[in-house]
Amino acid sequence: MLLPLWILRYLLLLCAVHWVQEGLGCYKCFVSNKERVEICDYVFMKQRLDVEICSRIMKKTFLPLDTYVIAMSQKEIVRQAMNGFYDEVKKQYTQGPYPLFRMIAQNFTTRMHWVLAAKRPMECVPPCGVQEKARKFNCLNCEEESCNLPIECPIEDVYVHEFQRVVMNCSTDFPLPVDDITVRWKFYWNDRTRRWSHFTALHKGVELFFLITRMVLEKQGTYACEISTDEDVLIRKYFFINVTSSSLYESMKHMQELFERIVQPTTPKPARVGLRNLFVFRDLLNPKKPLPVAKYILYTAIVSTITVLLVLIVGIPCYFIYK
Repeated sequence: MLLPLWILRYLLLLCAVHWVQEGLGCYKCFVSNKERVEICDYVFMKQRLDVEICSRIMKKTFLPLDTYVIAMSQKEIVRQAMNGFYDEVKKQYTQGPYPLFRMIAQNFTTRMHWVLAAKRPMECVPPCGVQEKARKFNCLNCEEESCNLPIECPIEDVYVHEFQRVVMNCSTDFPLPVDDITVRWKFYWNDRTRRWSHFTALHKGVELFFLITRMVLEKQGTYACEISTDEDVLIRKYFFINVTSSSLYESMKHMQELFERIVQPTTPKPARVGLRNLFVFRDLLNPKKPLPVAKYILYTAIVSTITVLLVLIVGIPCYFIYK
């Protein structure tokens, strides 16, 4: 029993579309086999274009679209644009005279190049974090791609002296959601770890910065921040604070400076110049350190005065003795 002619033609179209599917770029990802069969069937009725030729034209014109990787935010826009190809074919053939199917396909793919290149996907920023804005759609295999980076970041070392202030920053190099984020700050005393369940909660809110105004040894350890939304944890960052202990003298000096700032008035007092600071005769014996002009004049005047006094003291008695 022979099959009807229309059934044979439909089977031939299915075979042709299946053969051409590998070269249709993004078009095969958004348009079903059924609709692609209908396009070639419609072209055959209007232009009597052979099914195999129709398939080859589609493969050749849509093949360059295989190279595109689009941002997930553009996926729905590209889907709507691709679904418009069948409507474009119908529109061209209803206006008459009938254009070549090759020209229709080439003009459509030219416009699609502009649509696909309008917004490039963001690159992933290592080493960690769920980066929703960097998710992509690959037209070659029709699959979504994510960064596949871990949530947990490596531990960052922060070095600080005792009694100094410390600021920790939980911001990221990739964009975060504008709304509905929660930032949790936690602490694990005196040890390096990333075991989240071992940490003690410090603060919960939306602040990306954590300030310790006066760091002491008792606050040394691992500090951690977690940024999350209602659905998922986006990133966890860890900071190990290495505190350098101050000596007893430095501690007392620091306390004395604080006391003087509080007690003493803010206006500066004139510096006192003692005689011992002026008459430092050891400067005369130091050949490596030249004397300032003021000290040189002062020392010369002092030596001259002493010499005159010695002459008078010795000379006057001698004058009266030998007279």
